[in-house]
Amino acid sequence: MGGHHHFIDAQGEDRRLLVALDGRVKLILLVAALGVNLTAGGLRTPAALAITAFLLVLLAGVRPALFLRRMMVPATLALVAMITQFFWVESGEILVRLPFFAWSLTITSGALLRGLELAARILGGMGVLLFFSLTTPLPELMRAARFFRCPPVLVELALIMYRYIFLLLEEGERIRGAQRARLGFVDFRTGLRSSGTLGGMLVLRTYDRAERSFAAMRCRGYSGALTGYPPGPLQSRDWLLLTAGLVLLAGLYAVR
Repeated sequence: MGGHHHFIDAQGEDRRLLVALDGRVKLILLVAALGVNLTAGGLRTPAALAITAFLLVLLAGVRPALFLRRMMVPATLALVAMITQFFWVESGEILVRLPFFAWSLTITSGALLRGLELAARILGGMGVLLFFSLTTPLPELMRAARFFRCPPVLVELALIMYRYIFLLLEEGERIRGAQRARLGFVDFRTGLRSSGTLGGMLVLRTYDRAERSFAAMRCRGYSGALTGYPPGPLQSRDWLLLTAGLVLLAGLYAVR
């Protein structure tokens, strides 16, 4: 299994507090944080949420470069969303006129403020989501989802997809390595041919792996639903951090 989730899962008993926090507490805080981000409005609260998420990622022991790299796509989307507001919103004072092909683009104060608010909201929401995804092992998250009555079929699908995404990538990398050893991907033409072969082999091997996995699961007593132990009662540190998190979110909402 690759990716940062492997790193988080492998920390075992040495996991930091923010990583080892109960998944139910994290889910509650996640929903509350997204609600604050969506309803607070303005620039301060979404920006503060993004900064808080980054600081908490550092406290959790996640490499900041990993967080920032994964924020590149949301940041690009936020930039695009901000620029689009320059075309649609015309309220407020005129700040600047820019030549735009045969027309001129007028940027008003209302458009700039609306664009910044939209961008900040995107960055705040994605920062919160990334923090929770980078510091929460998926089995813990799914156990919490089952506690909150999430349909079992969705939990089971999420767990199986999470497990087999990495197997699929490993299988694809193995086939690609074998093709490169046989002079595949040496130029554009052979690259296209090798890619087609890789895709076909990957579909066949995926189907074969799924059949063998299903047979193995049935041999181990699988009857249509995965079994797991329910989460125990929350510990005192979980209640403490839940309270602290809700107070922090209330404070961020108050300064909007």
